[in-house]
Amino acid sequence: MQTNLEQAIEIIRALPVEDYDKLREVLNTEETAKCQKNEKPYWRLERYKKARQWLNANSEKYMNQWVCLAHDLGEIWDETEEAKFEVDLESDVFYYAVETSLSSKLHTIAERRGVSVETLVNLWL
Repeated sequence: MQTNLEQAIEIIRALPVEDYDKLREVLNTEETAKCQKNEKPYWRLERYKKARQWLNANSEKYMNQWVCLAHDLGEIWDETEEAKFEVDLESDVFYYAVETSLSSKLHTIAERRGVSVETLVNLWL
């Protein structure tokens, strides 16, 4: 009997956190290799420029949230331009200690729901 997509998704969701992370790493490695093989030499820079345009267009909507770009900026660091900006270090955010096992569970649930851990905790509380 062949596994369908829905069954595969359920199997993946049931994986322990460590196995889930390993699977994500394998898939990211394969995606990167595929992109490098199929795209022009400056594909990283082009993807960075597109991501940067998206961040500029959506900065107010996602203010005070982390947005992850597809790849490590270090890979194209020599191709970037210097930027000047100001940082406001005052914050109304409070941090609390959480047990390691609970933190892992929060990360897993947040990732599956497509939100940050901070958003998940704020929604639950």
